[in-house]
Amino acid sequence: MMTAPVQQTPFANQHSIRWRLPLSYAGIALLTAMALSGLLLFTLKRYYDHQEWVYLEYNAMIVAGQTERMYRDELADEDIQSTVNLFSFVAQARVRLLDANKQVVADSGPISEQSQVNVNFIQREYDPGGAGDQGAGFGPYLSVRDPDAPPPPDEGVFRPYDYPLPIRRGTFGQFLPDSVSNGEQSDQRVTVPVRGPAGETIGYLELSEGPAFGGEIVRDVAENGVVAGGIAVLIAAVAGIIVSRNISQPVLALANATRQMAQGDLTARVELKRRDEFGVLADAFNVMAARVQSTISALRRFVADAAHEINTPLTALRTNLELITTYNMPDTARTDVKQALNELKRLEMLTRNLLALARLEAPDTVVQRSPLDLAVLARQMHERYASRAEQAEITLTVDAPGQPILIQANQEQIMRMLDNLLDNALKFTPGQGQVTLGMCTEEDTVRVWVQDTGIGIPEDDLPKLFGRFHRGRNAAAYPGNGLGLVITRSIVEEHGGHITVESSEAGTCFTVSLPYDQKDQTS
Repeated sequence: MMTAPVQQTPFANQHSIRWRLPLSYAGIALLTAMALSGLLLFTLKRYYDHQEWVYLEYNAMIVAGQTERMYRDELADEDIQSTVNLFSFVAQARVRLLDANKQVVADSGPISEQSQVNVNFIQREYDPGGAGDQGAGFGPYLSVRDPDAPPPPDEGVFRPYDYPLPIRRGTFGQFLPDSVSNGEQSDQRVTVPVRGPAGETIGYLELSEGPAFGGEIVRDVAENGVVAGGIAVLIAAVAGIIVSRNISQPVLALANATRQMAQGDLTARVELKRRDEFGVLADAFNVMAARVQSTISALRRFVADAAHEINTPLTALRTNLELITTYNMPDTARTDVKQALNELKRLEMLTRNLLALARLEAPDTVVQRSPLDLAVLARQMHERYASRAEQAEITLTVDAPGQPILIQANQEQIMRMLDNLLDNALKFTPGQGQVTLGMCTEEDTVRVWVQDTGIGIPEDDLPKLFGRFHRGRNAAAYPGNGLGLVITRSIVEEHGGHITVESSEAGTCFTVSLPYDQKDQTS
């Protein structure tokens, strides 16, 4: 029996491995890129935070020494504030001077809000610790000076309010590393004690809002991490697509062959030239399919041969029984012979149906098709069943268009299909009922239906209606063998169509849809 080609599972199916595997690869690559980038950013941020803290601590220790001198000189509050501003300028950080109770004595203010600081650049010999102090040296210094005050009379002598801070690489912030981010402040904070002459704590010096290190580098790493992650996800997705195709293609081929066999095409095989597990599975499937085909073909031949062989003695037996009914015999014997003859007719019908079904399902059966006018055939079927309908007091009507409806079909099989449908409709429709044979065209399909007002089909029997030897619960009192609808569906599918049924207490309607080509129509 011919079957329609089965399409493979589409790539657009969201549940397909062709989607899920690339997405899994891409997800793993994304998570890996995020983890590596996050770890790298955490390491860099931690390193630069430490550098910012070291920078503030180093500057705080140097500034603390000058702060202790201010306390010894007992400067006025405005001079202390001016000096703290100088320290903030030099250290490029916010400087706060606290007393022993951590109350603010002087505050340079936020770096972003600081105004201009007036400082003096001087160059001289300076010995802060006295003769022989290792801190003595010659070089440039910064000192705070009131811009309105006259310059000191002796440039070589520091006045009490001059607190020079040496400018040398790495001392404060004048020569910062390239990793410093312009205009950004650190969130680190360093507090160091300020000692008195006896070593007691007389206050605290707090440095904060220093220059931020590595901000641009961290941002560059983050941006490049995003780009690298995107590239990794793309590469992983492409690799996933390649791998998924390599995996899914043999699976789809196996599924396709399985569906074809389920639809009756026992010649379906899987062609896989592979040496992996899929190749082994394909070989095993082909061996199984060959054995199934051989077994079913043998069974079909047996059924066909048996039906053919049984038909001959049944015909002879029916002839003898019919002849016996012409003899003189008691009424009881005549009744028994007539019952035997009726059962024999049922057996003959079963045999013919089995033989017809075996021929329809044979894979090597070639069906000859030719142009067939369904409208003319419908009227012929009406004439054929009109007498039977009239005797059963059933109204039989035909609803067919006047113009031809031509299809490519086997006339004998289509007539058998209509015979089965009309026979069932008349058989299960009580007197005063109605049976309608109708047809119409819809674009590339012609619909043929047989509708009756009979006893209907129970809802539980509808799914099993086209099964072999199945009969409805309400059909036990009617003659039949449960093969008529099976043959009907086989004929419809052989012609590339499909059959549906709708039933209720008001009756049953069988609808057959067959291919219809406008080009085949003649005027």
